[in-house]
Amino acid sequence: MARTITTFVACIGVATLVIACDDEPSGSTSSGTGGGTTSSSSTTTSTGTGGDGGSGANQGGSAPGGGGQGGSAQGGGSAGAIPGGGTILFQEHFDDANFSARGWYDGANGTISSTEHVSGGGSFECAFANGAQSCSGGKPARHLFTASESVYLSMYLKFSANWVGSGVAYHPHMFHFINDLESDWVGPSHTRLTTYTEVVNGRAMLALQDGVNVDTNCVLLNNDSFVGCNGDFNTYNFTENRSVCSCNGLMGDLDGRDCFSTGSNTYYSSRAWRTPSAVFTDTSGPYDKTDWHFVEVYFEMNSISGGVGVADGKIRWVQDDEVLISYDQILMRTNAHATLAFDQFAMLPYIGPGSPIAQSFFVDEMTVATARP
Repeated sequence: MARTITTFVACIGVATLVIACDDEPSGSTSSGTGGGTTSSSSTTTSTGTGGDGGSGANQGGSAPGGGGQGGSAQGGGSAGAIPGGGTILFQEHFDDANFSARGWYDGANGTISSTEHVSGGGSFECAFANGAQSCSGGKPARHLFTASESVYLSMYLKFSANWVGSGVAYHPHMFHFINDLESDWVGPSHTRLTTYTEVVNGRAMLALQDGVNVDTNCVLLNNDSFVGCNGDFNTYNFTENRSVCSCNGLMGDLDGRDCFSTGSNTYYSSRAWRTPSAVFTDTSGPYDKTDWHFVEVYFEMNSISGGVGVADGKIRWVQDDEVLISYDQILMRTNAHATLAFDQFAMLPYIGPGSPIAQSFFVDEMTVATARP
C-alpha cells in the first residue's frame, strides 16, 4: 500500500519536516538521462521520474516506496471522481499539423496520422525512430492558457502493437503542466512546479517536480541519507522556502520519490504515483494498448492556512471511467508561492536513453480545462 507521510513539527511559524515510513532558446531541446534504482529499508522499490529535457544537466535516479493500490481495482489512495463544471481552456483535435495557428509554440510541429484516429481527420502520431530521444516528426510542444489552480487533461491515447517504451524503468516523458511563475520557454525539469503524466512500462504515472524550490542547506537523498542539515535532518528548521516533493522532507501522500544532485548545488526533487500493474498491455481486453483509451487527469493545488502549505491538493487518473490513481493529500506549493497556479501545457515526448526500437503512440481529441467540463 502506498504510504502517507504526515509527521511534522511546527516551530514558531516554521515547519520541520521529518521522514516517517510506515509500510514502506528553448528548454524543450535540452536533454537529461534519468533512470537507475535505489533500495531502502523498505521491502519494495519503485523508480522515480528521472531527469527530463530542460535547464541544467539532469541525471536519473530512483525512489523507494510501495506500489499504490486501493480505491479501485487499479488505483491508490483516497478514491474520488474528478470534479465537474470546469471551464475549457483549449482543445486540440489533431486534424492537421498547423499547430502554431492554434496557439502551440516552441517549434510546434508533428505528424498527423490519417489512419489512426477517433474522429475527424486524424490523430497526432509520436513516432520514435530507433535510438531517437523525441518524436521523429516533431511535436506540438507548448500551449499557454489562463492561469488556474486546478487543471484537467483529457485525451484518447493508444500505442503501436510493438510499443515497449523506453525499455528501462523510467521514461518516456509525455505530458506536463507548468506553473505560472516560469518563463514561457522554461525547461520543464527545473521549475517551481511541473507535473508529469506518463505511461512507464505500461503503468499509468503522475508525478511532480519542484527543483527550483530546494533548500540546499538540508537535502534528503533517495537512500535516506542527507546533506547538510547542521548534521541532523530531524531537527533542521525548514521554512516555507523549500521543496514540497522530496529533497526537503516528505509530507502527504507518497508512492515513489526522487532526489539527486544535478550539479552546481542544484537538485532534482520529485515524487510520483503509479498504478501497481500495467494498464496498457499486450493482451486483448480492457487494457489492450492498441485500442483507444479515454484518459482523464486532474491536478488541484493545495490550500495555504496560517502562512503554511496544507497537504490537501488532489491528483487523479481516470481511464475509461475507471479511477486508477486518486489521492487527496498532496502538497504542491508552500506559502513562499501561495498563489502558484498552472498556465502552460507542454507536450514534449522524450526518451532519455533513446528509443530501443522504432515505435509510436497516438493522441486524439484533447481537452485542457480547469476541471471536467
